[in-house]
Parts: sequence; structure tokens; C-alpha cells
Amino acid sequence: MKKTLIVSYAPRKGSYTKELVNEFIDLATDKTEITFLDLTTSPPDLLLTDNLNLIWYGGQPEYTEEEKERLSNHFQLTQQVLDADNIVLASPMYNFSLPATVKAWVDAIVVNNKTFAFIEGEGFKGLCENKNALVLLVSGGDYSEEGMNEYYSPTIKTNFDYIGIGYFGVTVPPFSVKLCHFERSYNNTFF
Repeated sequence: MKKTLIVSYAPRKGSYTKELVNEFIDLATDKTEITFLDLTTSPPDLLLTDNLNLIWYGGQPEYTEEEKERLSNHFQLTQQVLDADNIVLASPMYNFSLPATVKAWVDAIVVNNKTFAFIEGEGFKGLCENKNALVLLVSGGDYSEEGMNEYYSPTIKTNFDYIGIGYFGVTVPPFSVKLCHFERSYNNTFF
């Protein structure tokens, strides 16, 4: 049975994002093994001086126990992605983009020599091939009209592409919170 990581950020009471996540879980019951990550109760660490320098400039060092403890949140989030066959990312759009907590999760999982690598003569290569991502994006309006820019979708797509994850998204204005489109279009691909 395939494994699905659900990454949810839905802090608001009466959240449409929570409704979508619950509907996805109902659709996925008995079709996939689910790991649920609630970013509101288990937020990722921000990349700050101490952990950023360990990650970016440490290469593949032998970390001290103190460094391992400092990076444990980062390692756990990355491992969850590596262990999953499919990823469901569900969150609202804030101010035309990702909520800061969701961006911090993205920053935590895009890791050199774990989820991507630089290959001499080829360039950058995603190491998360054969994984798919479904993005359940809830917005307060329809951004498909010309002149309406949002930066959530391209940011997520670019990062997932970079690490090798196949991406498809369902953008849902709150007046039509249903996953019937997913069930008809992606069910066989995702499960």
C-alpha cells in the first residue's frame, strides 16, 4: 500500500482547508497509509544562523549530539517526505502567497544530497522521483482571471519540480469546497 504524507496548515476556526483535508482523508481511507503533519501544532524550525549554517555549509558531516538535536525537526520533516509516495499539501493562501509556516516547511524539505543533488556535467537533479504531490489551495477569490497574480502555486510547483516531485493542484475558492474533481481525475494516479 502506498504511503501518503498529508501536510496541513489550517489554523482558522471554520477553515475550508480543514474541510478539504477531511474530505481527502475520507476518499483515501483504505487506499493509502496516511501520515498526518499538522503545521499548526508541529511547525517547522525557521532556517536561522545556527541550523542554516549546519545544513548549508556542513556538507555531510558527522554531527555532534547537540547539532543532531538542533537539526532534529529539520531531519524529521525531510525524512517524512522521503518515506512518502505521495504528498498532500493543504493550506490557505495568505496575501497572494504561502503562509510563512508553509514556506518554512518547504525550506526544510529542499535539502542538498537528500531531496536534490548537483551532478557534475548535468546540473541539479531532484532525488524525489516517483513521488506525486497534490496541493489543496484554498483562496478567498478566483485568481485565474488575467491580471490577478498569486505566487503560491508557482512557488510550490517550482520547489516540487526542483526536488523531483510530480505536481498537480486543486485551487478551491471557499464557495465550492469539494474534491469531486480530484476523485474523477487523479484517483488512479494518486493511489
